[in-house]
Amino acid sequence: MSDSPPREPRSSVILYARIDQRDRSVEARVRNLSVTGACIDNPGELTKGDLLEVTMGSLTGLPAEVMWTSATLAGLHFTKGAIDLAEARRPRDRGAAGAKVSAGWFNNIHHAYRRRDG
Repeated sequence: MSDSPPREPRSSVILYARIDQRDRSVEARVRNLSVTGACIDNPGELTKGDLLEVTMGSLTGLPAEVMWTSATLAGLHFTKGAIDLAEARRPRDRGAAGAKVSAGWFNNIHHAYRRRDG
């Protein structure tokens, strides 16, 4: 028997997180999530003991430590304590998806009362 504390329940998720490490930032898929950690796709350069900042959902700058790695996955532990899972699952604002059209016919393409010749 192990003297380690019981593991927090994990939820399988399909989320993406931004992983900031030193001077680089990458997007990684989150495979499972708990209030104290996550399993992510290993972007290739993570090693055990690395310190990171994770942005996922509306949570930004979460300090995390890499606890284990494999060729394809990495396990993270959130070092500042438990996170709010609902906030982690919120859609993340990734900036403007594109320029908003403000002129021309395309601006009103879906307008309910636009004139349709045909």
